[in-house]
Amino acid sequence: MKNKKYLFAIIMLFLIIVGGCSSKTAEEPPEAIVKINGENIETARGTYQWESKGLFSNQTVIADAAAPFQIAENMKAEIIEQSSVADIEFNNGSQPQLHAYLWEEEKRGEELPLNQHKITLPLEKGKYVIEIHGEWTNGDSSYTFVVEVQ
Repeated sequence: MKNKKYLFAIIMLFLIIVGGCSSKTAEEPPEAIVKINGENIETARGTYQWESKGLFSNQTVIADAAAPFQIAENMKAEIIEQSSVADIEFNNGSQPQLHAYLWEEEKRGEELPLNQHKITLPLEKGKYVIEIHGEWTNGDSSYTFVVEVQ
């Protein structure tokens, strides 16, 4: 009877350890939430590489997508005022290293000023395709949004 209690205790300890260690990371990057003047605007995730880690295996997903200027063709431009700032958040609360770029026709253009996940948007009137590139410890992802400064 005493041996059964020890066996039961060992099995329970094993299950607790395995259960606690088997937490799996997300299988894809988080969704970007872009707010301008307090309002959410449409974003689209582009190309990403993401590693998810489990107890007994790791999985890396590489997802290719169209370039931001191509993604933007199917998006509606958000009308904004001059001197607007875009606040970038992620649905999982993470704080990745970020870079933001303007797309000029079919190529990546200048890097936009970014401070504490806030992007200073262009001042001149016009339509702009903006790419956000986030880097986490387990991968990276790009996101696209479109604004029109009036």
